[in-house]
Amino acid sequence: MFLSTIYTIFSNGIWDVILIQIILDSISCVVIAFTTYSIFDKGFWVSGVLSAFNLNMVILSASLLTDTLFLFLFNLFLFSLIKYLQNNSIRYFFFLVLFISLATLVRASSYYLIFILLIWLVGWMVHQRKSFLKIGSLVGMYIAIVMILLGGVLQHNYHQYGSMALASDAGKHLIGWVVPATYQYSGQGSYQQGQLLAKERLKLALQRDNLTKLPPNPFENSAYKADVGKDILLDFGFLNILKAWIVGSTINLLAPSVAYAPVVRLMDHPSFYETKGSGVLNKLSNYIKNSSGFFYLLILVIGTTISIIFTFLALVGVVKMLSSLSLSLSLEMVSTLLLLVGYFLAITGPVIGVKYRLPIEPVMIIFIAYAISTMEWKKNKEL
Repeated sequence: MFLSTIYTIFSNGIWDVILIQIILDSISCVVIAFTTYSIFDKGFWVSGVLSAFNLNMVILSASLLTDTLFLFLFNLFLFSLIKYLQNNSIRYFFFLVLFISLATLVRASSYYLIFILLIWLVGWMVHQRKSFLKIGSLVGMYIAIVMILLGGVLQHNYHQYGSMALASDAGKHLIGWVVPATYQYSGQGSYQQGQLLAKERLKLALQRDNLTKLPPNPFENSAYKADVGKDILLDFGFLNILKAWIVGSTINLLAPSVAYAPVVRLMDHPSFYETKGSGVLNKLSNYIKNSSGFFYLLILVIGTTISIIFTFLALVGVVKMLSSLSLSLSLEMVSTLLLLVGYFLAITGPVIGVKYRLPIEPVMIIFIAYAISTMEWKKNKEL
């Protein structure tokens, strides 16, 4: 719908789409700035400038992907959510449900967030001692908006394929990416060995169930692969899964956005996924050894340094926010921001890619803006 609208109004040229995406990303920067200012009455320009120079957003806005549109809608959802927590306005409640539902239509990664958010909001309403009638009416509105926007897709999938899932790629993602990555980042072997393990376990599962091939129904196909993938992960054990998730999340937070730029990707360099190694340190060591281009490595070093500083400042902001709960920030506000970060890190898990960090970058920018604004405030106070 997004692309067809642009093509209808303008033309079928790629640059028309990219121009619209750049405009949306520019508006996203303003929305992030207003969201930051709404939380602690400071940091408008800090967060706005950080957003404008966010290389991840800049790179993805120049590509025909779903990321820019998703981030735009997600930022509007985040702003509406913060405003609702502040003033209990039904208008902002309507908008937060509207925008998270629209964002989910663009990228299904936020699908489970819809259910988690509903539980979170109901808990917050109970804590606010709202009446059961008020809570019930808001829950009814929440479900109605979600079903109006997502119901058509869910109904189609149910009647056509017998599934209430929103998308049919969960199994492929789990067995094709999550299992090999968990195998490697938990220190059990290389990524390639994890892939072979997943293929072998899938083959054995088909033999066990007397099947010659996977079901033709894409949702049944996905569900079957997902079941096999879950069994493999359970065999790995909780500690190995936790280790892989922590390592994967750390890499995604520290990975340089510049590595995703087309001009950098075109440089001669090895594939990070295909680089062998048991564990992340061994993999990184082999990756550096196999990278013969000095200029490429220099770009990665500079980009990684910037990402480390970015993440460190965000952590400083989190600590400062938690220490200021009783002064200027509410527990609900900070915990909601942390919930959103935790959700996207959890669903991404050990799968590596800077674009998976994109939904949490607005929240990280808010944390950084708070850290910087607090430092400036203390300096002014001393003067």
